[in-house]
Amino acid sequence: MRRVSTLLWGLVLSAGMALALPQQAQEEKKERPVRCTLTEKRLDKCCCEQREGRLYCPLAKKSVQKCCCEPAEGKKPTKDNS
Repeated sequence: MRRVSTLLWGLVLSAGMALALPQQAQEEKKERPVRCTLTEKRLDKCCCEQREGRLYCPLAKKSVQKCCCEPAEGKKPTKDNS
């Protein structure tokens, strides 16, 4: 009886871990939101793309020297009062 109980607990723990691992992997794969520093828009993924050998921001409709997207967490757009 004790052996059966131990085997059942082992099976329950194994099944729980098997169900938790794919969910954890999906959360890690999920892209973090980003913010375009030129337009202040929040995006699911970076908007920068390569055009004619240069980096281009389609939101601002201009070429940029470096990627204009940065992580959106903790950064709120600031408004200038000038």
